[in-house]
Amino acid sequence: MSQTDMPFPESPVSPDEYSLDELLQFAEANTLNALEKEKLARTSPYTVGRLLTRLPVDDRRVVLRLLNIEGVADVLSEMDSEHAAEVIEAMRQSRAVKVLEALDPDDSADIVADMEEVNQDRLLKDVDPETAETVRTLISYPEDSAGGIMTTDVATVTKEWTVRQAVDHLHTLDDELEHIYYVYVVDAENHLEGIVSMRDLVMAKTNEIIGDIMKTEVRGVLNVLTDQEEVTLIMAQHNFHALPVVDDDNQLLGIVTDDDIIDIIQQEATEDFQKALGAGGDEALSDAITESVKRRSPWLFVNLLSAFFAGGVISMFQDQISHMTILAVCMPIVASLGGNAGGQTLAIVIRTLALGDFEDQDARKVLLREAAKAGLSGILVGITAAFAVGILAGHWDVAGVILAAMIISMTYAGLAGALIPITLRKMKLDPAQSSQMFLTASTDIVGFAVFLGLGSWILL
Repeated sequence: MSQTDMPFPESPVSPDEYSLDELLQFAEANTLNALEKEKLARTSPYTVGRLLTRLPVDDRRVVLRLLNIEGVADVLSEMDSEHAAEVIEAMRQSRAVKVLEALDPDDSADIVADMEEVNQDRLLKDVDPETAETVRTLISYPEDSAGGIMTTDVATVTKEWTVRQAVDHLHTLDDELEHIYYVYVVDAENHLEGIVSMRDLVMAKTNEIIGDIMKTEVRGVLNVLTDQEEVTLIMAQHNFHALPVVDDDNQLLGIVTDDDIIDIIQQEATEDFQKALGAGGDEALSDAITESVKRRSPWLFVNLLSAFFAGGVISMFQDQISHMTILAVCMPIVASLGGNAGGQTLAIVIRTLALGDFEDQDARKVLLREAAKAGLSGILVGITAAFAVGILAGHWDVAGVILAAMIISMTYAGLAGALIPITLRKMKLDPAQSSQMFLTASTDIVGFAVFLGLGSWILL
């Protein structure tokens, strides 16, 4: 399912279709019934989907009544599955069933998975048995696994067939399959035996046997429980348009296609960014206020606790600060630079982990290198800060303290920026989950303690 809450720029719009701004004007004027059916049908499903996410459920139904079943299915497939589920739950039973049957199996499963269980049972009992069984199977897999994102619409043949038989078979599947990049060769029990690309199939002679032209070493085969992040890495590694998904017995269950991967990459990237700052991974601007507050508050309390610790460190040096107020002036500089240095390291390390370019044996080398990089930066920035304090404030003794404190605190920040996400990964936790908060808390505490400690020792 696409993430329609993302702020992507509008593409040029033809006069024969509506732009998002035009649709919003109809919504604001409460004249959605005045939309032209033909023009709405020609409008990008993505644009209509973005409109629907901004409307209450009843207004969504007004818009969708102007589209045929296929048009509704196209729009819902472009929406966030949670919003799409709300729309289908509000439809009449007969229309909702037709829409579910018109959707691709993976999209149907995403939407049904976000429904209340009672609504799942209510709708699936009237859906054709094959579709209902497929949907129930797909929603039984973890949402973020290969099984949770795959489609079961797969082109399969047996190795005994001729090329002519395979091509004729594909002609019969034209209306059923959205993607035919590869033809998968299976045995009578549906075990994966090989693969034939569409190019090889087209170039082969019609009387050739599939078993003679297929590749038996199939690369990029996914287990049904493979995590979706690993799926994206495998897809990038092999540059295939689709990857086969099998169970533990090597039975072909479905495929993951490149358009699914694009959605996952977008989703994972935005989730990691939000998690790093303590927001919900899948939180959106349209979420209920209470739900957003509920997701954000725990990490704000963590931040509050760390702020108390930092404040406690400062309170230990109240007498020293009262004797030399210049310490209070320079203290935020050391903490701020340490936080920024750690943030730079944190961003690089999280990206490296996400791309799969990190192994456990790399940890020691990464920690030392990042600490060294931040330490050298601390020398350069610290010298500049020291001269500024010495020349502008006339405190050359404080300048020496700020130089030493910056080198130490920024070296620690580089170490912490690498250590925090690596440790979270080792603990089987998401490396992006509020790493920035933990980093800021630790660099503030260390920065204050180092600067004030050195200041007390050297100056007082």
